[in-house]
Amino acid sequence: MPPILAPLLAALALAGCAGQSMTATAPANAAGMKFAVISVQGPQPETAQKFQILLDEAARRRGFEIVPAASPGEAVRVNAYLDAHTAADGKAGFTWVLDASGDGRNRAARVNGAAASDRPGGTPWSALDEAAMRQIAEAGLTDLLRRLSGAPGAAAPGSEDEAQ
Repeated sequence: MPPILAPLLAALALAGCAGQSMTATAPANAAGMKFAVISVQGPQPETAQKFQILLDEAARRRGFEIVPAASPGEAVRVNAYLDAHTAADGKAGFTWVLDASGDGRNRAARVNGAAASDRPGGTPWSALDEAAMRQIAEAGLTDLLRRLSGAPGAAAPGSEDEAQ
């Protein structure tokens, strides 16, 4: 485990997050911990930037200090991957992956999930509006914090925890 994640786990445990009950809206208080989004892959640059802002906002609400990706020192560093597709019902759908590391290279945790849209999927990226991005950011960060804390029910179905 990268050294940065040990203090995160300690902070989560002190916040009561290592117990058996966690809420979906506030799984952790990561006060004092640093958070940096390294990259958002998949959408056009302007959409990726908007998603990063929403992910940063979700992290800030949980007590993280937001720092630039290239900042020195310890931080929970996240790579995000988004994909848009047309589902069998003709509606847009999205899949996402968040990888967390202490150093930006060696993965400590991975979570993933899917979100559906009520909008037509002819051009699925156009259906990735702010509401959908906010939903993905909130769910992804909640699952990631659960995974990093080792809490029961750690992630959405299909999520995985892989260290490299």
